[in-house]
Amino acid sequence: MNFLAHLTLSRCSADLQVGNFLGDFVRGGELKLLSLAVQRGVHMHRAIDRATDTDADVRAVNALLAERHGRYASVVSDIAFDYFLALNWAQLVEQDFGAFRMMTYQRLLEARTGMPDRHAQLLTRMVEDNWLLRYASQEGMATVFRRFRRRLSRPELLRGVEETLSELHEPLNRTLLQLFPRLETLSHTYCE
Repeated sequence: MNFLAHLTLSRCSADLQVGNFLGDFVRGGELKLLSLAVQRGVHMHRAIDRATDTDADVRAVNALLAERHGRYASVVSDIAFDYFLALNWAQLVEQDFGAFRMMTYQRLLEARTGMPDRHAQLLTRMVEDNWLLRYASQEGMATVFRRFRRRLSRPELLRGVEETLSELHEPLNRTLLQLFPRLETLSHTYCE
């Protein structure tokens, strides 16, 4: 799961959303500097990642992706799942997508002063470029993957990723539709 899924699964609480936003970036001593409520969101983020990584349906779709994208298969599926979440939003989430994005950006921006500088800068770029909306279109996904390639040691492994997502549309969509309700059940244990 990537930003959209993590932030959607933690929408019950601003602190959980902040922790889910920071979940991939906060390490060691930085975690202890966060409030306990935000730390809980980081732990939630990591639980969602573990559940996703060990899910049999996800592992099966990642095996298909690995044929074309090697070691980046799980990263491709994580990003792709955000696209399929946006595509199926009305079926999976009761809140309007636009209202969700605005609420989420507002919550994250309000917490920006408590974030390490590099994370606050990342958040600013996210909001200014409306990253959550990017997941809702193929053009936006192309931009997400183009930016992601710049950070990789082997960017050639993402060559043709847009075509892969088109060709594997059905198994990726089906996997998201099966996985998301299970992750919602997990998220409820953190929202209580």
